[in-house]
Amino acid sequence: MWKMIARYPHRMTTSAKTDLSSLKEGTLLLIRRPGPSLGIAVFGMLLAALAPLLQLHAGLPDEPGVEMLLTFAVLLPLDLYFIPRFLIAADALDGQNPLNPPEDWRRRFEERWLRACFGKALLAVAIMLGLILAIFPGLLVWLAFGWTPLRILLRGESLVQAARGSYRMMVRAWQRILLSFTAVMIIYLAVFLALNMLVDLTVPDPTIQVQLTHPLIWAGNFLGSLLNLWVSACLLALYRRVEGTAPLAGTLRRAG
Repeated sequence: MWKMIARYPHRMTTSAKTDLSSLKEGTLLLIRRPGPSLGIAVFGMLLAALAPLLQLHAGLPDEPGVEMLLTFAVLLPLDLYFIPRFLIAADALDGQNPLNPPEDWRRRFEERWLRACFGKALLAVAIMLGLILAIFPGLLVWLAFGWTPLRILLRGESLVQAARGSYRMMVRAWQRILLSFTAVMIIYLAVFLALNMLVDLTVPDPTIQVQLTHPLIWAGNFLGSLLNLWVSACLLALYRRVEGTAPLAGTLRRAG
């Protein structure tokens, strides 16, 4: 992969710094669709409350590892269905790509989301195996094929087509992608750590009952879900820039 990157540097037609505007564009995707954005954040907050509730009713040990596993499980509907639905709607309603026109985006989503989930699961397994083996192979898999689930979702490609398309995108524009992605993740980690520090200082040793009743923990779960949606929206904006379907300023349409 890296030999090809060095071989075709001239394919980068947009500067990496210019692509940092994908952070602004991702934020605008949320602002211009406030109903779905807030709905996903509220739903994520409610799903997060299921983890301590399940611990309580199932008599599971009150340990961080158990809580983390349950939280991951209960948030899967958000990551696998509702956030992808938001993304395909945002992409379609801009009307910039004939492979995802505004008409019937709901039908296309229902046809594609399971395949996108399969692609995401397969990618996660490949990355984990690479990380377990020697770390670096896992990073290479993620760098080369990380766009695969999004291409399946947005463009209706097969798994093989999407993997090839993801690889070609990274070969052509890896510098642009890595710079903007790093900026998004720095902001994400800064906000995430700040939220966790605030909760830890305010509620230093929360029991299951406290997690279910403390307003700050509910607020943290709401903001955490909104933050996850923001990251996905910024990555969508970055994808569209690299792909060449970024909308002109002010062309985003409102949608429910």
